[in-house]
Amino acid sequence: MSKARDIADIAGAVSNGKIASTDVNVSFENINDTGTEGTKVAVGTTAQRGSTQGQIRFNTTIGLAEYYDGSTFKAIDSPPTISSISPTSLGESQLSSNQTIVITGDNFSTSPTVKIIGDDGTEINPASTTRNSVTQITITTPTSGITNANEAYDIKVLNSSGLSATLADSLTVNATPVFSTNAGSLGTLSDTDRSASNLTNISFSDSDSTATLSVTSGSIPGGLTLASNGTFSGTANAVSTNTTSTFTVTATDGSETATREYTITVQAPVLLEYLVVAGGGGGGGQVGGGGGAGGMLTGSITYPSSGNVYTVTVGGAGSGQSQGSEGREGSNGSNSSISGTGLSVTSIGGGGGGGYRGTTTGASGGSGGGGGNANKSGGSGTSGQGNSGGSSSSSTWSGGGGGGAGAAGQNATNTTGSGTSGDGGDGAQSSITGSATYYAGGGGGCAENTSGPSGGQGGGGNGGHSTALSPTTGTANTGGGGGGSRDNPSSPYRGVGGGSGVVIIRVPTAAYSGTTSGSPTVTTDGSSKVIKFTGNGSYTS
Repeated sequence: MSKARDIADIAGAVSNGKIASTDVNVSFENINDTGTEGTKVAVGTTAQRGSTQGQIRFNTTIGLAEYYDGSTFKAIDSPPTISSISPTSLGESQLSSNQTIVITGDNFSTSPTVKIIGDDGTEINPASTTRNSVTQITITTPTSGITNANEAYDIKVLNSSGLSATLADSLTVNATPVFSTNAGSLGTLSDTDRSASNLTNISFSDSDSTATLSVTSGSIPGGLTLASNGTFSGTANAVSTNTTSTFTVTATDGSETATREYTITVQAPVLLEYLVVAGGGGGGGQVGGGGGAGGMLTGSITYPSSGNVYTVTVGGAGSGQSQGSEGREGSNGSNSSISGTGLSVTSIGGGGGGGYRGTTTGASGGSGGGGGNANKSGGSGTSGQGNSGGSSSSSTWSGGGGGGAGAAGQNATNTTGSGTSGDGGDGAQSSITGSATYYAGGGGGCAENTSGPSGGQGGGGNGGHSTALSPTTGTANTGGGGGGSRDNPSSPYRGVGGGSGVVIIRVPTAAYSGTTSGSPTVTTDGSSKVIKFTGNGSYTS
């Protein structure tokens, strides 16, 4: 066929400005396009693709040129590139919530696919992927799948053409510090050994960095130091009562933190407590003053090591008549004491009350006896143990009250008063047995009125009345003073005796040895043993 005929065929096939390929029996070989703008190819959607091998077209659905290889269309594209991601590390504590990661690079297609690839090759899909521009993609991490154990993670961007780029080991996971020391008590320090070496140190670790420890709430016992590696040093300060310190520590590697609460207990000294009460003085005879209470001493020492012996002496009561059948002064009570390693305590016996025929001034002692007969002073007490006795009135018919461990004896003020004239002084309280109890009350003096003066609270005996009321003795094992005698010609003019003394020891049950002599009474109060001596004996620690 001639060229003229070929051209005629082409011209005749033109319809609406287009020539169908079936209408032209013409082929082009080794086309050489000499233009500068480019050669226009077919444009259409994916649904409009042909099926002839070698077809080249622009796919508007994917925004790329493509060609058909006889079995599938393949996009013509340049691969994407990834230059960086931000952030490059996530804290382990952040993994339970969606975190945003920005991927920066170039040539990102309109619908890229992103994969987060673990160290073991596991591919994790982001919770969301947004292509911001040809140079930026934003993803959010899923709330599961990413772990510290599988770091470092690759970030892979796959374009719709199938071409991809990978930024290797670009995302790490910062581990949270882990405690291996359980929460709760790190130990109890006894008073005798408060060294930090007796405590459990706090152990913690961080799998991929160095963490440090600090106290962030509460406080550790004074005298101790906690290093940043969790090690305690120093010696805890002594305390007067058992003290438990509660505190929270925080381990941090600079971004990730972990907290835990602990306690440390410092024990107070284990004590041996004591109460030593001497015997009470006797009341004076015939218009006699009340007997003074036995001296009272309390205290404690640090519990001794085993095998130490503490010897106990319990003072007896003073009698109410020192001599003859007439109104004489009462006698003093006997001393009580306890002695042993680190302890030597003696309480002085109570002073006897003055009498009409004998010494009318009250005797001095642990507490002083009351003055007898007319206008006589009471005896003085021993500092720290008791108080002075009261004076008799200017009348010849009233005696002063004996002094007590807690208060002085009252003065006798008249012969016809209310009966409070000449009362004995109150004793003092001690809770060594577990309940508050008064000991060492002074005895009441003689009264001319219609009511005998009362003995002081704590075992003091009542004073006598001139015609009707007889005096009463001090209560045994309290150290109370005896009452002064009434003035009655038909009576024997005699005062009465005081109460015997007592020694009580209190020790922790855990430390109690059970070794005693003298048959004391042993009872239990809470976590302590109470050892009550009403006669001489001993206790061995």
